[in-house]
Amino acid sequence: MLLELLNQPYVDGKADCYGLARNYYKQEFGLELRNYARPIGFDHEGLDLLMDNFAKEGFQVVPVSGISALEKGDGLLFSILGSKTVNHVGVYVGAGYFIHHLYQKLSKCEALDQRWYQRISLVVRHPEISTINIAKIGKVSLLDLLPPHLRLKVQQNASSS
Repeated sequence: MLLELLNQPYVDGKADCYGLARNYYKQEFGLELRNYARPIGFDHEGLDLLMDNFAKEGFQVVPVSGISALEKGDGLLFSILGSKTVNHVGVYVGAGYFIHHLYQKLSKCEALDQRWYQRISLVVRHPEISTINIAKIGKVSLLDLLPPHLRLKVQQNASSS
Protein backbone atom coordinates (compact mmCIF):
# COMPACT_ATOMS: atom_id res chain seq x y z
CA MET A 1 0.00 0.00 0.00
CA LEU A 2 1.24 3.48 -0.88
CA LEU A 3 0.93 4.73 2.70
CA GLU A 4 3.61 2.23 3.83
CA LEU A 5 6.12 3.99 1.59
CA LEU A 6 5.49 7.47 2.98
CA ASN A 7 7.06 9.23 5.97
CA GLN A 8 10.11 6.96 5.86
CA PRO A 9 13.50 8.35 6.90
CA TYR A 10 16.18 8.94 4.29
CA VAL A 11 19.02 6.39 4.06
CA ASP A 12 21.68 6.82 1.34
CA GLY A 13 21.58 4.06 -1.28
CA LYS A 14 18.59 2.31 0.26
CA ALA A 15 15.73 4.58 1.34
CA ASP A 16 16.44 7.43 -1.06
CA CYS A 17 14.53 8.70 -4.09
CA TYR A 18 15.50 5.74 -6.32
CA GLY A 19 14.84 3.28 -3.48
CA LEU A 20 11.35 4.73 -3.04
CA ALA A 21 10.71 4.38 -6.79
CA ARG A 22 11.97 0.75 -6.72
CA ASN A 23 9.67 -0.09 -3.81
CA TYR A 24 6.67 1.60 -5.45
CA TYR A 25 7.15 -0.20 -8.78
CA LYS A 26 7.49 -3.56 -7.02
CA GLN A 27 4.47 -3.01 -4.77
CA GLU A 28 2.13 -1.40 -7.29
CA PHE A 29 3.09 -3.17 -10.52
CA GLY A 30 5.18 -6.23 -9.53
CA LEU A 31 8.13 -4.74 -11.43
CA GLU A 32 11.46 -5.37 -9.71
CA LEU A 33 14.19 -2.87 -10.53
CA ARG A 34 17.81 -3.65 -9.73
CA ASN A 35 19.45 -1.64 -6.98
CA TYR A 36 22.29 0.22 -8.68
CA ALA A 37 25.03 2.01 -6.76
CA ARG A 38 24.34 5.71 -6.35
CA PRO A 39 27.36 7.38 -4.80
CA ILE A 40 26.77 10.70 -3.08
CA GLY A 41 27.55 13.58 -5.42
CA PHE A 42 27.30 11.52 -8.65
CA ASP A 43 25.52 14.42 -10.33
CA HIS A 44 28.39 16.79 -9.59
CA GLU A 45 30.66 14.43 -11.53
CA GLY A 46 28.45 14.75 -14.61
CA LEU A 47 27.16 11.18 -14.30
CA ASP A 48 23.58 10.59 -15.42
CA LEU A 49 23.09 7.52 -13.26
CA LEU A 50 19.34 7.80 -12.75
CA MET A 51 18.58 8.04 -16.47
CA ASP A 52 21.04 5.21 -17.20
CA ASN A 53 19.47 3.00 -14.50
CA PHE A 54 15.93 3.51 -15.79
CA ALA A 55 17.04 2.84 -19.38
CA LYS A 56 18.70 -0.44 -18.27
CA GLU A 57 15.38 -1.45 -16.69
CA GLY A 58 13.42 -0.94 -19.93
CA PHE A 59 11.96 2.51 -19.29
CA GLN A 60 11.67 4.80 -22.28
CA VAL A 61 11.65 8.57 -22.43
CA VAL A 62 8.21 9.85 -23.40
CA PRO A 63 7.26 13.34 -24.55
CA VAL A 64 4.76 14.90 -22.17
CA SER A 65 2.92 18.12 -22.82
CA GLY A 66 1.43 18.90 -19.44
CA ILE A 67 0.44 17.18 -16.25
CA SER A 68 -2.73 15.76 -17.83
CA ALA A 69 -0.58 13.68 -20.23
CA LEU A 70 1.12 11.82 -17.38
CA GLU A 71 0.16 8.22 -16.58
CA LYS A 72 0.21 6.50 -13.22
CA GLY A 73 3.66 5.00 -12.77
CA ASP A 74 5.54 7.49 -14.92
CA GLY A 75 9.02 8.15 -13.60
CA LEU A 76 9.70 11.86 -13.15
CA LEU A 77 13.38 12.68 -13.48
CA PHE A 78 14.37 16.02 -12.00
CA SER A 79 17.42 18.24 -12.03
CA ILE A 80 17.28 20.06 -8.71
CA LEU A 81 19.62 22.16 -6.58
CA GLY A 82 21.45 23.54 -9.60
CA SER A 83 22.49 20.15 -11.00
CA LYS A 84 23.27 19.93 -14.71
CA THR A 85 22.21 16.25 -14.77
CA VAL A 86 19.23 14.34 -13.42
CA ASN A 87 19.71 13.93 -9.67
CA HIS A 88 16.25 13.20 -8.28
CA VAL A 89 13.40 10.85 -9.17
CA GLY A 90 9.75 10.81 -8.27
CA VAL A 91 6.87 8.64 -9.46
CA TYR A 92 3.55 9.98 -10.66
CA VAL A 93 0.78 8.23 -8.70
CA GLY A 94 -2.19 9.84 -10.46
CA ALA A 95 -4.70 12.59 -9.75
CA GLY A 96 -1.99 15.27 -9.92
CA TYR A 97 0.25 13.76 -7.21
CA PHE A 98 3.70 12.21 -7.10
CA ILE A 99 5.85 10.48 -4.50
CA HIS A 100 9.48 11.29 -3.89
CA HIS A 101 12.20 11.24 -1.26
CA LEU A 102 14.40 14.31 -0.90
CA TYR A 103 17.85 14.09 0.68
CA GLN A 104 17.67 13.93 4.49
CA LYS A 105 13.85 14.33 4.48
CA LEU A 106 10.95 11.93 4.98
CA SER A 107 9.46 10.33 1.87
CA LYS A 108 6.23 12.00 0.86
CA CYS A 109 3.41 12.39 -1.61
CA GLU A 110 2.70 15.88 -2.82
CA ALA A 111 0.91 17.78 -5.53
CA LEU A 112 2.71 17.99 -8.85
CA ASP A 113 2.18 21.72 -9.11
CA GLN A 114 3.96 24.09 -11.49
CA ARG A 115 6.81 24.51 -9.01
CA TRP A 116 7.66 20.82 -9.38
CA TYR A 117 6.48 20.31 -12.95
CA GLN A 118 8.89 22.92 -14.34
CA ARG A 119 11.81 21.08 -12.70
CA ILE A 120 11.15 17.84 -14.59
CA SER A 121 13.99 17.05 -17.00
CA LEU A 122 12.54 13.81 -18.41
CA VAL A 123 9.53 11.56 -18.04
CA VAL A 124 10.15 7.83 -18.40
CA ARG A 125 7.56 5.10 -18.86
CA HIS A 126 7.85 1.31 -18.77
CA PRO A 127 5.81 -0.57 -21.40
CA GLU A 128 4.65 -3.20 -18.88
CA ILE A 129 3.26 -0.49 -16.61
CA SER A 130 1.28 1.01 -19.49
CA THR A 131 -0.20 -2.43 -20.19
CA ILE A 132 -1.14 -2.91 -16.52
CA ASN A 133 -2.74 0.56 -16.40
CA ILE A 134 -4.82 -0.18 -19.51
CA ALA A 135 -5.96 -3.52 -18.05
CA LYS A 136 -7.00 -1.84 -14.79
CA ILE A 137 -8.96 0.82 -16.66
CA GLY A 138 -10.85 -1.89 -18.52
CA LYS A 139 -12.00 -3.42 -15.21
CA VAL A 140 -13.52 -0.27 -13.71
CA SER A 141 -17.28 -0.04 -13.61
CA LEU A 142 -18.71 3.45 -13.85
CA LEU A 143 -21.21 2.50 -11.16
CA ASP A 144 -18.33 1.91 -8.77
CA LEU A 145 -17.25 5.51 -9.23
CA LEU A 146 -20.60 6.92 -8.10
CA PRO A 147 -21.40 7.73 -4.50
CA PRO A 148 -23.61 5.00 -2.94
CA HIS A 149 -26.82 7.07 -2.95
CA LEU A 150 -26.49 7.83 -6.69
CA ARG A 151 -25.46 4.25 -7.49
CA LEU A 152 -28.68 3.02 -5.86
CA LYS A 153 -30.79 5.44 -7.93
CA VAL A 154 -29.11 4.35 -11.16
CA GLN A 155 -29.64 0.68 -10.30
CA GLN A 156 -33.28 1.30 -9.40
CA ASN A 157 -33.89 3.18 -12.67
CA ALA A 158 -32.21 0.42 -14.67
CA SER A 159 -34.29 -2.32 -13.03
CA SER A 160 -37.57 -0.44 -13.58
CA SER A 161 -36.86 0.04 -17.30
